[in-house]
Amino acid sequence: MRTLRLERGWSLSRLSELVHYSKGYLSRIENGSRMPSLELARLCDHTMGTDGELARLLTTVGPLEPAGRPEAVEGTEGAGARAPTARPVPAQLPAVGQMWGRHGELARVEAFLAGHRGPAVIALDGLGGVGKTTFAVSLARSLSTSYPDGALFADLQAHGPAGLPAVPGDVAAGLLRTLGPLTPGVSVDPSERMALLRSALAERRVIVLLDDADSVAQVAPLLPAAGSGLFLVTSRRRMAGLSVRHGALRLSLDPLATDEAVLLLRRELGRRAAPAAENGQAAADAPAGSDDADEVLAVIAQRCAYLPLALQIAAERMAEQGLAAAPALAAELGRAGTRLDALALPGEAGTTVRSVFALSYRRLPVEQARAWRLLALHPGAVAGVGATAALLGDAPETAARLLGELHAAHLVAEVEPGRYRMHDLLREYARERVEAEETARTRADAVGRALAWYLHTTEAAGDQLLGEGRHRLPVDPPPERCEPLPFGSTADALEWCETERVNLLACARAARAAGSAVAWQLPYSLWAFLFLRHHHVDQLNAGLVARQAAEADADAGPLAEACAELVLASARAGLREHQAADGHYQRALELFADAGDRAGEGGVLLGYAMSCVRQGRAAQAAGHVERALELFTATGNTWGAACALAGIGEAHLVQGRPDAALAPLSLALELHRAHGSLWMQASTWTLTGTAHRERGDHAGAEDCYRRALELHGRTGMRAGSAHALHQLGTCLAAQGRIPQARRAWLTAWALYDDLGDPRAQDLRIRLATLPPCRTAPSDGERTPPSDGAVLLRERSR
Repeated sequence: MRTLRLERGWSLSRLSELVHYSKGYLSRIENGSRMPSLELARLCDHTMGTDGELARLLTTVGPLEPAGRPEAVEGTEGAGARAPTARPVPAQLPAVGQMWGRHGELARVEAFLAGHRGPAVIALDGLGGVGKTTFAVSLARSLSTSYPDGALFADLQAHGPAGLPAVPGDVAAGLLRTLGPLTPGVSVDPSERMALLRSALAERRVIVLLDDADSVAQVAPLLPAAGSGLFLVTSRRRMAGLSVRHGALRLSLDPLATDEAVLLLRRELGRRAAPAAENGQAAADAPAGSDDADEVLAVIAQRCAYLPLALQIAAERMAEQGLAAAPALAAELGRAGTRLDALALPGEAGTTVRSVFALSYRRLPVEQARAWRLLALHPGAVAGVGATAALLGDAPETAARLLGELHAAHLVAEVEPGRYRMHDLLREYARERVEAEETARTRADAVGRALAWYLHTTEAAGDQLLGEGRHRLPVDPPPERCEPLPFGSTADALEWCETERVNLLACARAARAAGSAVAWQLPYSLWAFLFLRHHHVDQLNAGLVARQAAEADADAGPLAEACAELVLASARAGLREHQAADGHYQRALELFADAGDRAGEGGVLLGYAMSCVRQGRAAQAAGHVERALELFTATGNTWGAACALAGIGEAHLVQGRPDAALAPLSLALELHRAHGSLWMQASTWTLTGTAHRERGDHAGAEDCYRRALELHGRTGMRAGSAHALHQLGTCLAAQGRIPQARRAWLTAWALYDDLGDPRAQDLRIRLATLPPCRTAPSDGERTPPSDGAVLLRERSR
């Protein structure tokens, strides 16, 4: 071929233009590193007028003949020179439904392909039923004009009925047969076949869809290192290795967004109900409907967990009656433990959500399968590594590894580092498996370890918030294979409590259902965190669970009810429902006395006193804290005595006796330092600052407030910071330092407003009385709204 080309004075570029094959490919043929196809030989004979000389030379060698390229001679003279034995362009993509949504993923594909050179690999992963194959086929169809050599398809059978993934060598043989017959004498060694496949694919602009892959090791030998083909790989596992080794674009497909899921249901209902259109395609217009219909479809979509397969089955269930069947289906999907039964079609055993999940579950190794089904017993929706370790009875390192492996298999999702969530429908299937495969004792032990882990970790957080001398309940030690978390700082404890807040409430409810004492112990351990961070509604709900559990537990005695009543009292006080709070305080006081818990009585009296202060009953408050100090002193509880002394100091301040307040506050501060509670120290510094301010010692007051702010900043107590800033602003204003007072009050107002604290309104009014500011607020500085804006916000709340 080189000789004939040079005789005509043609460059490789000129020959490439005439035969429509790449210059690189022709060069490799000329230097002997590639075997030409019979089609190319005949095309070169025709182009150079050699009367079949090259074709005769080639047929004496017997090469592997690839698929024909009828488009290779388009636009050239004498198109009849195309080989008469040319094979049809492969079009092997399977029939799937229409893709819906996925606009973000399509945009990423477009951007990836726009700047890509060489073979392009796109790896699509996601849980079973999320629509990976539908996406891949739809994508291949939309790009087919850019890949004129056709589309190949291979099912790698990672989740096939036989449970045995396809062997790469067998896959290569099947694809090679599509490209052209193997001539006699070609080796049947699997590695050589895969090499031959890569060679053949490198010379074609073809789309290859490798569906349901088991691993990177199954796919990698089939991918060429050169050429301009597009390779789409789908898998229920995250194929990170394809990104690392082959520069693949990896897309994880999630369930649909709510609006996309509702539109899919509408489209499918319309398609199934509408008559065929003139062009033979089903009508795609959604049926007419009202907002009420959309609301029902939204409920169905939510109960299908927005999974495309589940949505398609739901649409088919409604096909005959249309939207009229939607309310009944929504109710059926809403019944606990029946959703997977509802998401099935009669006579279609393979087309059910349960069967799709079962294939994924069957592929798990024993250790992962056990971890996954036990994870369904976690009381909350999101589980961290520590809680999972307790649930499994394993070390945290083992739990982290198993969660990572389950995440790679798309059986759990990592919602943030170290925290995992199970898809709603997967969770229901996992519950079925744990009920079927684990004994009642095993299940109860796993839940017991998880509840104990949350209780003891919350107790450790309480020690950081209030100090180790705080009032504690007698709780059982952690069971074996349960390692509660330690905390090195108040900020760490607060962060954990905030992160786990929803789970902690779920644990209280789960413990109530299981008849565990954790149902009333956990809310009591939580009360300080919930009150100090203004989660008063959560605290109220936890208190109600605690009271139900205490009343149902005949062995718990009055102590359980006393703890529940104190939690409820604190919640009502935080919600400014003072009359209801007083009733709970009185009941809690009686119950702690019945239980013989004098420290508990003292704690109730302190809370009761603060409620009295907020209602302007200062004399009554003073009596409560003095009685509390007597109880703590009699029992040798110095932590409680410190709290009572601080309460006495506050009572003196409310009654206008700042001089008398300083001595008890100073002693309280000394004791709080000994017990290590930064929050208690900060609160006492704020009270001490107010005592100095009321005495006219503004410098001393400012120093105390700034000490309080430094400690609150270390703990992250926003409510405490707001109160200290509020008082500091008052101190600065009294000295005529209006700009500094304005800044302190603005910051305090913003914190109060975010917390929903009614003191935000008081500060707004006070700020309005200040003389106008000569300079505009600094960038990012919030300003309190006008009266109209406040009224509008209050109405919206």
